[in-house]
Amino acid sequence: MKLNKAQIEQLKKLISYKGYPEIDVQYEILDHVACKVEVLMEENPKLSLPDAFQKVHASFGVFGFSTLEESYKKMIEKRLWGYYWNELKQLFTSYRIIFPLGLLVIFFQSSTLLGDSKSWILMMIGFLFFSFIWIVIRYWHTYKKYKKYASFMASNSVFQMTNFGVIMCLYGHNFVYRQGGVQEGLFAKIFIGAILTAIAFLFISIFILPRVLDRSIADTEALIQVYGNEGTVS
Repeated sequence: MKLNKAQIEQLKKLISYKGYPEIDVQYEILDHVACKVEVLMEENPKLSLPDAFQKVHASFGVFGFSTLEESYKKMIEKRLWGYYWNELKQLFTSYRIIFPLGLLVIFFQSSTLLGDSKSWILMMIGFLFFSFIWIVIRYWHTYKKYKKYASFMASNSVFQMTNFGVIMCLYGHNFVYRQGGVQEGLFAKIFIGAILTAIAFLFISIFILPRVLDRSIADTEALIQVYGNEGTVS
């Protein structure tokens, strides 16, 4: 037997009640559940849809649909980081590399004019700080729009990078630019070197993060075209 639209909606609600609120996760689970529910109800016409659903859920073991959810989200995260490395490669092999290199030249030149060998670090930190704030402001509305889709929420790792960036900016100012005995000793030098490396990584990343987020948004829009622009089933 084939499930009708009302039964499909009922299944989505049951999946949501099990703790899977993201729309695309619901559909991913639904793809694996619907056929099994159809078979059970065909074998036993007296079996209600909720009872058939519970039997299918039990067949997935103690973790229920968590394995399906985890597999789907890992696939999305892998794809997202694939976008990141792809964009990074394109940055280094295209004319766009001129922008970060040009900024670095400006920072170094300004440092020379100011007569301070460390002021370029402070300029880079300031650039990073305001860039991360700009990314959060620019994509906040988008985050609210797509937060019910795991395909976009995987990009939280990008927003976590912005948090990491702000922290590095603060540490960079305190431990690199500020004069004082805090910079003495091998551990302090290693720590400062790690911060400088992180700042360099973030400086390059800031030029590709918006492109990574835009590709994540495009994936989510494609899912909306398939599933329909609906809210979370409740």
